[in-house]
Amino acid sequence: MATKKTQQTVISADKYYTISAANGRVIEVADYNTENGAAIQLWDNMGAEWQQWKFNREGDGIYRVENRFTGKMLDLMQGGTVDGTWLHQWEGGNGSSQLWAVEFTNDGRVKLKSHMAAGKCVDVVGMSTENGARIQIWSDVDGENQIWTLNEVAEKKARAARKPAAKKAPVKKAETVKAEAPKAEAAAETKAVAAEAPKAEKAPAKRTCKRTAAPKAAAKVEAPKAEKAPAKKPAAKKASK
Repeated sequence: MATKKTQQTVISADKYYTISAANGRVIEVADYNTENGAAIQLWDNMGAEWQQWKFNREGDGIYRVENRFTGKMLDLMQGGTVDGTWLHQWEGGNGSSQLWAVEFTNDGRVKLKSHMAAGKCVDVVGMSTENGARIQIWSDVDGENQIWTLNEVAEKKARAARKPAAKKAPVKKAETVKAEAPKAEAAAETKAVAAEAPKAEKAPAKRTCKRTAAPKAAAKVEAPKAEKAPAKKPAAKKASK
C-alpha cells in the first residue's frame, strides 16, 4: 500500500476530516460546546460533527482548521506561543493564532504546526491517550503524541444511510393513523347502539301488557248482575191479587 506523502492526496477543499491519534481517538470540541473559548480535547471517535474538521487553505500548506459543528477555528488560547499553551476554538478571524501548517511524515501521517508559535506541534498534554486529555502545543520532539492521521469523512455513505430512514418513518405513521382511527370510531358507535337500543324497546312493552289485562277482568264480572235483577219484579205483583 502506497503511503501518502503529499497534501494533495489527503486534503481536499470542502471535505471534512477526523484528526486521529495513534490509538484511534480523535481531536474534538469538548462537550459539543459552540461558544468561543470551548476546550479542545481527545475523545473516542463517535462519528460526531464536533469531531470533524475542514482545512481552509490560506497559503502553501497553511490552513485554518474549522470545526464542522460549531463553525469555529482551532486557535491558540490567548495567542500564547510557549510550550504547554492549550488549544481552544474561536470564531474565524485574520489572526495568525489560527494558522496551521500541515507537514506530512514518511508514513502518510501529519504534524500540525502552529504558524505563529515557531512551528510548535499540536500535542497531547502529558502524552495522555485517555478520553478528555487536553490538546496543547509543544516543541517538535517527533513524539507519537504529536503525529496525527487525517481520515476523510465518507459523506456519500452517511447520507445514503440516513435518507431512506427519514422517508419511511412519516409514511408508516400516516398509514397507521388512517387505518386504525375509523376502526376505533366504528367500534365505539356499535357498542353504544347495542347497549342502548334493547333497553328502549323492552320498557314500553311491559307497561302496555299490564294496563290491557285489568279492564277485561272487570267487564266480565259486572255484565251478568245487571240482567238478572229485572226478571224477579213481575212475580211479586201476581201473588197480591
